[in-house]
Amino acid sequence: ARLRTALAESSRSLYGARAGLVDALVLGRRGGIDPGLQQRFADAGLVHLLSISGFHVGLITAWVFLLGRLLRLGRSRALATAAAVSVAYVAFLGWPAPATRAAALAVVTALCRTRQRHVHADSVLAATCLMVLLLDPWAILDLGGWLSAAALWGATRFSRWTDRAFGAGFGWRTLGSSVGATVATAPITAAALGTVALAG
Repeated sequence: ARLRTALAESSRSLYGARAGLVDALVLGRRGGIDPGLQQRFADAGLVHLLSISGFHVGLITAWVFLLGRLLRLGRSRALATAAAVSVAYVAFLGWPAPATRAAALAVVTALCRTRQRHVHADSVLAATCLMVLLLDPWAILDLGGWLSAAALWGATRFSRWTDRAFGAGFGWRTLGSSVGATVATAPITAAALGTVALAG
């Protein structure tokens, strides 16, 4: 009986931890996560995964686009659907700055691709940051917004450099974008959080 009780309590505790983690990853609510687990994420430089960021919105947008293509939607219609879903998701979350920038990026990219316009990374980043500030001028004070913009700028800048220096291979591009995001966000995290976690 004791073993059964212990297993049931352990199962409830594990279920609660998983539910709290899912809440954080999907809805941005961190209240249900054990403080020790949050600290381990912070120590590893991965605490940004527990808040809704451009990465999360980008994943959702990409999956909706791929699903649209599997359902034989045309490229333009799949892009528009993915952008609309990302905007709806971010609106549901209450327009957090990093997620809003990513949704704006999805919309601008879909418009550019549909109209067969060249997408220039720095111009699109500037336009999406401006869109965030038009929706919420107080986002200028949001640390997540700064980190989101800096990470995207660093990733695109460094991956363009690795494309020129080493070719546009997947490995070099991944390495360049990772190093670029880390270097670009390092001064902000050092100033705001007092640490830079290179593993992140």
